Amino acid sequence: MTVRTYIHSPLKRAETTALLDSGATENFMNLAYAKWLRLPIKTLRYPRPLFNVDGSTNKQGDLKFYADLIIRTGTIRKNMRFFLSDLGNHQLILGYPWFAAYQPKVDWAKGWIDVSQLPIVVTGIQGRKPRLVVWLRTGVSSGNRPTNIIETQENTAGITRRLGCLECLGRLSWMPWESSGISEIA
Repeated sequence: MTVRTYIHSPLKRAETTALLDSGATENFMNLAYAKWLRLPIKTLRYPRPLFNVDGSTNKQGDLKFYADLIIRTGTIRKNMRFFLSDLGNHQLILGYPWFAAYQPKVDWAKGWIDVSQLPIVVTGIQGRKPRLVVWLRTGVSSGNRPTNIIETQENTAGITRRLGCLECLGRLSWMPWESSGISEIA
């Protein structure tokens, strides 16, 4: 059985069909699709063997990559791990961990899922990274030498902003310097 699923990454939004497979021991996503969506892909410390339903080793070899994502099923959100591999015709497989976490009401004979458990939305754990804007002030220091002055502020999201001032050229001006994930100004 398949169900329409929405995927929101920091840079893209997509709609796909997810295969509901209560026999799959994990949740899976197509590796090429995860790269296309620019999801936060991580490498497993130790590769895990991947087996087919009949117990034979999968031709793609071991699982090497994963993505920790948030799944919203209806109104409930949970963090879940998706292992990444070539899934053939499928982009997404919701396996046993999803079934155990959400206990979906599925009528397998009719091929439908209870409407209270829709929509199914998959989002990257990081969500959209906040944009950090640092303003640089230029002016003259007492010895005609450039000087860096750093002011640190932490916002409510726990992101540290460092405001830097560079004094030089005898005048005062402000210029923005943008980045995400900046830890300090050199």
